[in-house]
Amino acid sequence: MILFFICELLIFLFMNQNSLIKYMGIVLCFLFCLYKQYFDFIFVIILFADYLLLFTDLYEIGIFLFICVQCLYHHILSHDYRFYFVLLLCIIPTIYSLSLCYAILSLMNIIQAYKQRHWLLITLLLLALCDLLIALQYLMHMNIPFIWYCYLPSQVYYVKMVLSHKIKPLNRQCNT
Repeated sequence: MILFFICELLIFLFMNQNSLIKYMGIVLCFLFCLYKQYFDFIFVIILFADYLLLFTDLYEIGIFLFICVQCLYHHILSHDYRFYFVLLLCIIPTIYSLSLCYAILSLMNIIQAYKQRHWLLITLLLLALCDLLIALQYLMHMNIPFIWYCYLPSQVYYVKMVLSHKIKPLNRQCNT
Protein backbone atom coordinates (compact mmCIF):
# COMPACT_ATOMS: atom_id res chain seq x y z
CA MET A 1 0.00 0.00 0.00
CA ILE A 2 2.89 2.37 0.78
CA LEU A 3 4.40 1.90 -2.69
CA PHE A 4 0.99 2.65 -4.23
CA PHE A 5 0.75 5.93 -2.30
CA ILE A 6 4.33 6.90 -3.19
CA CYS A 7 3.66 6.28 -6.89
CA GLU A 8 0.41 8.27 -6.73
CA LEU A 9 2.18 11.09 -4.90
CA LEU A 10 4.83 11.25 -7.63
CA ILE A 11 2.12 11.35 -10.28
CA PHE A 12 0.31 14.03 -8.28
CA LEU A 13 3.47 16.16 -8.11
CA PHE A 14 4.36 15.82 -11.80
CA MET A 15 1.00 15.67 -13.56
CA ASN A 16 0.68 19.46 -14.09
CA GLN A 17 -0.75 19.70 -17.63
CA ASN A 18 0.28 16.29 -18.97
CA SER A 19 -2.83 14.23 -19.74
CA LEU A 20 -0.93 10.97 -20.04
CA ILE A 21 0.54 11.31 -16.54
CA LYS A 22 -2.90 12.20 -15.17
CA TYR A 23 -4.38 9.13 -16.83
CA MET A 24 -1.60 6.96 -15.44
CA GLY A 25 -2.77 7.94 -11.93
CA ILE A 26 -6.18 6.41 -12.68
CA VAL A 27 -4.66 3.37 -14.38
CA LEU A 28 -2.49 2.85 -11.29
CA CYS A 29 -5.59 2.91 -9.06
CA PHE A 30 -7.18 0.24 -11.24
CA LEU A 31 -4.03 -1.90 -11.35
CA PHE A 32 -3.55 -1.64 -7.60
CA CYS A 33 -7.09 -2.92 -7.06
CA LEU A 34 -6.36 -5.84 -9.38
CA TYR A 35 -3.08 -6.50 -7.56
CA LYS A 36 -5.07 -6.69 -4.32
CA GLN A 37 -7.44 -9.13 -6.09
CA TYR A 38 -10.24 -6.60 -6.07
CA PHE A 39 -12.00 -6.05 -9.38
CA ASP A 40 -14.21 -3.00 -9.21
CA PHE A 41 -16.42 -2.34 -12.23
CA ILE A 42 -16.55 1.32 -11.20
CA PHE A 43 -12.89 1.67 -12.14
CA VAL A 44 -13.43 0.06 -15.53
CA ILE A 45 -16.03 2.72 -16.30
CA ILE A 46 -13.79 5.46 -14.89
CA LEU A 47 -10.89 4.28 -17.09
CA PHE A 48 -13.06 4.58 -20.22
CA ALA A 49 -14.63 7.89 -19.16
CA ASP A 50 -11.30 9.51 -18.34
CA TYR A 51 -9.79 8.26 -21.58
CA LEU A 52 -12.65 9.80 -23.56
CA LEU A 53 -12.50 13.10 -21.68
CA LEU A 54 -8.71 13.43 -21.79
CA PHE A 55 -7.87 12.16 -25.26
CA THR A 56 -10.98 12.55 -27.46
CA ASP A 57 -13.81 14.98 -28.16
CA LEU A 58 -16.46 12.46 -27.06
CA TYR A 59 -17.45 14.51 -24.01
CA GLU A 60 -21.10 13.43 -23.98
CA ILE A 61 -20.13 9.75 -23.76
CA GLY A 62 -17.55 10.52 -21.06
CA ILE A 63 -20.14 12.42 -19.00
CA PHE A 64 -22.66 9.61 -19.51
CA LEU A 65 -20.12 7.12 -18.19
CA PHE A 66 -19.61 9.28 -15.11
CA ILE A 67 -23.40 9.29 -14.68
CA CYS A 68 -23.13 5.50 -14.59
CA VAL A 69 -20.43 5.82 -11.92
CA GLN A 70 -22.73 8.03 -9.83
CA CYS A 71 -25.42 5.35 -10.17
CA LEU A 72 -22.97 2.72 -8.92
CA TYR A 73 -21.96 4.96 -6.02
CA HIS A 74 -25.65 5.27 -5.21
CA HIS A 75 -25.90 1.48 -5.22
CA ILE A 76 -23.21 1.44 -2.52
CA LEU A 77 -25.10 4.05 -0.48
CA SER A 78 -28.73 3.13 -0.91
CA HIS A 79 -31.32 1.22 -2.88
CA ASP A 80 -33.72 4.14 -3.29
CA TYR A 81 -35.00 3.76 -6.84
CA ARG A 82 -36.37 7.32 -6.98
CA PHE A 83 -32.75 8.37 -7.46
CA TYR A 84 -32.83 7.00 -11.00
CA PHE A 85 -35.72 9.18 -12.21
CA VAL A 86 -33.17 11.93 -12.84
CA LEU A 87 -31.81 9.75 -15.64
CA LEU A 88 -34.75 10.95 -17.74
CA LEU A 89 -32.57 13.98 -18.48
CA CYS A 90 -30.42 11.65 -20.57
CA ILE A 91 -33.21 11.25 -23.13
CA ILE A 92 -31.84 14.32 -24.88
CA PRO A 93 -28.10 13.59 -24.73
CA THR A 94 -26.67 17.09 -25.01
CA ILE A 95 -23.69 18.14 -22.97
CA TYR A 96 -26.02 20.41 -20.95
CA SER A 97 -28.67 17.81 -20.11
CA LEU A 98 -26.03 15.20 -19.28
CA SER A 99 -24.12 17.67 -17.11
CA LEU A 100 -27.31 18.65 -15.29
CA CYS A 101 -28.20 14.98 -14.75
CA TYR A 102 -24.69 14.27 -13.45
CA ALA A 103 -24.79 17.30 -11.12
CA ILE A 104 -28.16 16.30 -9.64
CA LEU A 105 -27.09 12.68 -9.12
CA SER A 106 -23.85 13.83 -7.55
CA LEU A 107 -25.65 16.17 -5.17
CA MET A 108 -28.14 13.44 -4.21
CA ASN A 109 -25.25 11.06 -3.47
CA ILE A 110 -23.48 13.69 -1.36
CA ILE A 111 -26.64 14.25 0.68
CA GLN A 112 -27.16 10.50 1.12
CA ALA A 113 -23.52 9.92 2.12
CA TYR A 114 -23.69 12.84 4.57
CA LYS A 115 -26.86 11.49 6.19
CA GLN A 116 -25.23 8.08 6.62
CA ARG A 117 -21.84 9.50 7.60
CA HIS A 118 -20.49 7.16 4.94
CA TRP A 119 -16.80 7.11 3.98
CA LEU A 120 -17.81 7.71 0.34
CA LEU A 121 -18.65 11.32 1.28
CA ILE A 122 -14.97 12.36 1.01
CA THR A 123 -14.71 10.92 -2.50
CA LEU A 124 -17.97 12.57 -3.53
CA LEU A 125 -17.00 15.96 -2.12
CA LEU A 126 -13.63 15.90 -3.89
CA LEU A 127 -15.39 14.93 -7.12
CA ALA A 128 -17.92 17.74 -6.66
CA LEU A 129 -15.10 20.24 -6.19
CA CYS A 130 -13.45 18.90 -9.32
CA ASP A 131 -16.74 19.20 -11.22
CA LEU A 132 -17.27 22.74 -9.99
CA LEU A 133 -13.83 23.68 -11.32
CA ILE A 134 -14.65 22.01 -14.65
CA ALA A 135 -17.89 24.00 -14.88
CA LEU A 136 -16.04 27.25 -14.13
CA GLN A 137 -13.40 26.39 -16.72
CA TYR A 138 -16.10 25.67 -19.31
CA LEU A 139 -18.16 28.78 -18.54
CA MET A 140 -15.21 31.17 -18.25
CA HIS A 141 -13.29 29.72 -21.23
CA MET A 142 -10.08 29.54 -19.28
CA ASN A 143 -7.73 26.82 -18.10
CA ILE A 144 -8.03 25.94 -14.41
CA PRO A 145 -5.06 23.70 -13.59
CA PHE A 146 -6.32 22.54 -10.17
CA ILE A 147 -9.00 20.15 -11.44
CA TRP A 148 -6.89 17.01 -11.18
CA TYR A 149 -5.60 18.03 -7.76
CA CYS A 150 -9.13 17.27 -6.54
CA TYR A 151 -9.90 14.41 -8.89
CA LEU A 152 -6.90 12.12 -8.42
CA PRO A 153 -7.04 12.23 -4.60
CA SER A 154 -10.75 11.34 -4.78
CA GLN A 155 -9.87 8.17 -6.67
CA VAL A 156 -6.90 7.27 -4.46
CA TYR A 157 -9.10 7.75 -1.38
CA TYR A 158 -11.81 5.56 -2.92
CA VAL A 159 -9.28 2.78 -3.57
CA LYS A 160 -7.91 3.01 -0.04
CA MET A 161 -11.37 2.87 1.49
CA VAL A 162 -12.80 0.01 -0.56
CA LEU A 163 -9.71 -2.05 0.15
CA SER A 164 -9.61 -1.20 3.86
CA HIS A 165 -13.35 -1.79 4.37
CA LYS A 166 -13.21 -5.11 2.53
CA ILE A 167 -16.25 -4.03 0.52
CA LYS A 168 -17.46 -6.55 -1.98
CA PRO A 169 -17.09 -5.27 -5.51
CA LEU A 170 -20.39 -4.53 -7.22
CA ASN A 171 -19.89 -7.29 -9.77
CA ARG A 172 -19.73 -9.86 -6.94
CA GLN A 173 -22.69 -8.40 -5.07
CA CYS A 174 -24.89 -9.00 -8.07
CA ASN A 175 -23.95 -12.68 -8.18
CA THR A 176 -24.80 -13.43 -4.54
